[in-house]
Amino acid sequence: MMRQAGIGWVRSDFDWNAVERKKGEWNFDCFDKVVSECESAGVQLLPILKGHRDSLVNGLLLDEWGEFVRRVVERYGRRLPVLEIWNEQNADGFNPTNYLAVLRRACEAAKKADPAVRVAFGGTAGVPIDFVEEVYKAGGAKWFDIMNIHPYTHPRRPEGVMDEQMEKLRDLMARYGDAEKPLWVTEIGWPTHRFWLGDYGLMAAGLKVARPEVVEWRVLYVPANGGEYGDDEQIALLLRGMVPKGSSVEVCRPARLQERLAKGDVDAIVYPFSEDYASDSVDAVHAFVKAGGVLVDFGGCPMHNAFRSVAEDMMMPDKQAVSWRDRERFRISVVAWWMDKRYPETIPVAPTSAAPGIEVPQGGLTGSRFFRGNLLKDGDRLVPLLSATTNGVEAVTAAVYKFDSDMKGAVVVSGLVGVNNLGTSSEERQANMMARSFGIAFAEGVANCFWYEFRQLDVDPVDHESYFGIVHDNFAPKPAYGAYMTFVDARPSVSVNKACKWRSDDGRFYFPQWTRPDGVKAGMVWTVGDACDRKVSFTSDRMAFLDVAGARVRPEREGNVYALRVSESPIYFFGGELDGTP
Repeated sequence: MMRQAGIGWVRSDFDWNAVERKKGEWNFDCFDKVVSECESAGVQLLPILKGHRDSLVNGLLLDEWGEFVRRVVERYGRRLPVLEIWNEQNADGFNPTNYLAVLRRACEAAKKADPAVRVAFGGTAGVPIDFVEEVYKAGGAKWFDIMNIHPYTHPRRPEGVMDEQMEKLRDLMARYGDAEKPLWVTEIGWPTHRFWLGDYGLMAAGLKVARPEVVEWRVLYVPANGGEYGDDEQIALLLRGMVPKGSSVEVCRPARLQERLAKGDVDAIVYPFSEDYASDSVDAVHAFVKAGGVLVDFGGCPMHNAFRSVAEDMMMPDKQAVSWRDRERFRISVVAWWMDKRYPETIPVAPTSAAPGIEVPQGGLTGSRFFRGNLLKDGDRLVPLLSATTNGVEAVTAAVYKFDSDMKGAVVVSGLVGVNNLGTSSEERQANMMARSFGIAFAEGVANCFWYEFRQLDVDPVDHESYFGIVHDNFAPKPAYGAYMTFVDARPSVSVNKACKWRSDDGRFYFPQWTRPDGVKAGMVWTVGDACDRKVSFTSDRMAFLDVAGARVRPEREGNVYALRVSESPIYFFGGELDGTP
């Protein structure tokens, strides 16, 4: 199925612990089988070399680590032409210094065994510019051949984030004389699990503390990302099951919030169950809370990632916003383990006497972000809903900031692990995200791009890790499987990018182009936000078009101008180039 879809590489763990279970006793049988099966299927294996993390983080076992790498190279030779050194090391306990020690020892051992083997930087969690720069500062450029990142943006769209991150990384590499080094993306993906808010009765309890006199609540849900954490109306439906019986929930885009609040019939505003927020809603929401309204923000760290409306239907990261200042306008004070060592990374928490209605699941409730009342004024108070005592402090992971000073409303917050759900995508949206992220990656000069992952687990319907795949556990294809096949057919691996502008200045239209190995000019076009009808000019009047699933699109034509319905689902074009911009 991989070969049928045009997948040329597969990536898998190659763990030291699995082949040397007892010191000095080496058994590669498990990996021999994997390598042989990949070869039989015509798929190249990329091994992720790792193992004994704690010792290597602390500078121990480096000689033994080198021995493991040497054995891998000598055993498999050119069958494994590229070795990836670790996975997401920046999120796995390594700092740049001790990761470089591991990378260097691996590179020395590999090149000594076979100078032709290529060494890939461990795929980073995100695009951590500071981490990578510290490796470069320490002379790391000589110890790897391929730069490697995991530029996840899910559940958000990739546009304006993924491309900007890659350009910053390219600039960094150029500053250290490493501009010509290949850039790989060895993980990117969007999961399709069932959206779940993980409430446990917490919202109803918080609302009751905030305004006990209100029985039926009139609630506005203010999204921050255009449906990127699940369909807005779907979230509103879930919220209706969380608020007291008889309450109403309405979706209100930030651009309409001021006008909507002027009607005076709103009791509470709910921000997304994520760390995102609409910065252009803050003034209106602050005035609402000051006058007695209630804000609910169950995002872990409230108001952390700012987004601003650039159109009624489109929001983009707000680079001018200062999120901590927005948060402090509501007197929210957040603390975590890296800010105050008295607080743990995570801790089991229990309901307080102020929240008797919370239903604790079988596995308990775990907090990772904690709230303090140090910004409150006289008359204000912090009412804990979920907390635990540790190291002499009360670790409050859900609470109500109840104001009775110059502000008269309340803010209900939660930092539960699992509540920050990361959002979800429909299977159709996953297919679109695949095409768009691949289009951006190759337009940015990425040499090799891996989707995470092929076969999903289908174990827990609300766990995103169970639903990244492009086929189900029983190998039934999802739409993304067909989208992968279509992308590879439209842009074979040896296609050459056209060096030209490939996105509009306002970030709404994307249109990367390339020349296929058969000489055919081709490309793709999509928009961010609502679909629109566009008359698009090409250099030929003999163009052909496909949708993401590979179905033929037959637009009306006048000469070399085609009437296209441009949407968030890309359209591929063949036979000519864009004459200008869409």
